[in-house]
Amino acid sequence: MAISITTPASTHGFIVNGVTTDARGCEVIVAAEVGKRHKIRHITVNSDGSSTVTIGSGVSGAAVEVALIGPVAFSAGTTLQWDFNPPMWLPENKSLSVDASAAVNLCIFCQGLTE
Repeated sequence: MAISITTPASTHGFIVNGVTTDARGCEVIVAAEVGKRHKIRHITVNSDGSSTVTIGSGVSGAAVEVALIGPVAFSAGTTLQWDFNPPMWLPENKSLSVDASAAVNLCIFCQGLTE
């Protein structure tokens, strides 16, 4: 199932809200930009069911290429958030991605910059 992305207005950087009913097989939250790196300042993940969730950089087949957070165990109704100070840099040319172990509804909200 494809992730549905909305991008609320931001005066500096990006804000992304992604909602999916099935992140198994890996979904891209923030696409890679050639020659640029994403600097992640905040991530919130909410799950309506039991699953393990991995946030990472890039996509390798049906999984995140490099796990940055997780896998983290979620039960129904769990919300976890991370604030990064200093920001978490992704490698150049890599997307911010999510992978889940089960078909659950996930909402992933993130904020950051691309430089």
